[in-house]
Amino acid sequence: MIIFTTYPPNPKQRFELQANNLILGRATGGQRVDLDLSPDALVSRQHARLTVENGECWIEDLGSKYGTWVNSKNVKGRLQLWPGDSVQIGQTTLEIQLESATPAGTVAGTLVATVTPSTLILPSTMVGDKLLEAARSRLGAFYELGAAIASIETPELLARTVVEHLLKALPDAKRGAMLMGPELLLKAHLPGGGRAAVSTSLARRAMETKQAFIWRANAPSGGMYDSVVHLQTQAALYAPLIWKEEVLGVVCVDTFVRPEAFAEDDLRLIVAMANQAAMFAKNQSLQQALRLEETRRSNLQRQFSPKIADRFLKETGRLQPGGERANPVTILTSDVRGYMAHSARLEPGIVMQMLNEMYGVCVPIIFRYDGMVDKFVGDSLLAVFGCPEPDEHQCEKAIRAAWGMQQVVTQLNAEWRKRDWPVFEIGIGIHTGEVLHGFVGSLERMEYTVIGNTVNLASRYCDGAARGEILISPAIHERIYRWVEVEPKVVRTKHPETEPDLEGYVVTLLSEADASRPVAAVGTADFVSKET
Repeated sequence: MIIFTTYPPNPKQRFELQANNLILGRATGGQRVDLDLSPDALVSRQHARLTVENGECWIEDLGSKYGTWVNSKNVKGRLQLWPGDSVQIGQTTLEIQLESATPAGTVAGTLVATVTPSTLILPSTMVGDKLLEAARSRLGAFYELGAAIASIETPELLARTVVEHLLKALPDAKRGAMLMGPELLLKAHLPGGGRAAVSTSLARRAMETKQAFIWRANAPSGGMYDSVVHLQTQAALYAPLIWKEEVLGVVCVDTFVRPEAFAEDDLRLIVAMANQAAMFAKNQSLQQALRLEETRRSNLQRQFSPKIADRFLKETGRLQPGGERANPVTILTSDVRGYMAHSARLEPGIVMQMLNEMYGVCVPIIFRYDGMVDKFVGDSLLAVFGCPEPDEHQCEKAIRAAWGMQQVVTQLNAEWRKRDWPVFEIGIGIHTGEVLHGFVGSLERMEYTVIGNTVNLASRYCDGAARGEILISPAIHERIYRWVEVEPKVVRTKHPETEPDLEGYVVTLLSEADASRPVAAVGTADFVSKET
């Protein structure tokens, strides 16, 4: 028995187990299990039992906390497993390969699957009018398939269309399926419902040898694992999907009518159509990869400077959901003072335009100092420095970014007064400390974020900053005291029973930049007193 386990974000693992009675669970506290599913915390210590009896595989839940699921249905008592069943235990998915060997039968003919389709279209065993008629029919089937799948965008619809055309082109075929990837994921099988007429051992043979073949039943089953025998398969055609030496998957058709149903010409036709399907499947895969990369690039560029975004795209292994601790990380939070009053008396379109113009001048400054934008929440902005890339100058860069933000907002207000619009005055709070950081979401839509008490404290300092102020924590001040002038300020808590008052410092003056510190190039306007 072969069991594949997948526990995100870890890669798929493969286990070969010989016992007929297996306990699945977590080997913690000295607990004995046959298949350890650690570190999945949602798996019970003794979660489920797999048993093999008379060639049949059964699964039984052992009173686990979160249950055992087969094909999204909760297992009550014992349940027999069949090829293709998906078992879910905690957050771990199990794929159980029930076939132990090639089903009893004869491989009646083979054909190298990399043969050019044009050499396979004409029948090899016909002459005269029958040859022309058969050639016309096979060419029609070949080009109908190409026209049908040319504009399809999803793997599932492409697979279903391929199987439909195979069954139409091969009248003796009663069932068909298409599997993709090294895991042989079932993308389509017809007719729908019930079990797919697929032998995974035969499918793997086609992929590993890169050969198509005819399989014919000629003997009783050697074991109940033989799915083709369960389904009374008498003959089958298997052909790998190959594009430029890359094996993408397998297509197969079978019949329960008679062992001699398929001939060499049928094998040649399925190989030609499989090669055509492989070309479109590969093109579709490349298009999806391009769209996914573009989506990732777009998402990253919303949060990171172009330099950091490009680095993430080159290191795709880092673009995975998950988190880790980082210390120190500097958090900058800004907020518009009196925003609710502004939004209540202004037209919604003007409010949105003002917010967009404000963020349009502030975000480039954050990127300029190697910060990233974690999120926008209405009139509030949360930016992060020193993460995901460590930066020993993160506190200084955060202060200079905040100073620049106050300046550009002041300049923006001068423009708004000319339009008879109100002004936005922002307060900024900055704190540094430990955070939990990482990507959340799916591969198609992920966002980088930080969480932890450091973020909460930065928000409190922001709340305590008056209009136009930059309020920093003592943890920031002790790192940048050499080149900043400040005035102390206490942030009074709204909940004295649970939160203490916060001591902070209002930044009033920045010194000239030290050329030995590799911060972004800045103009002299960045280093003047706010009073000027």
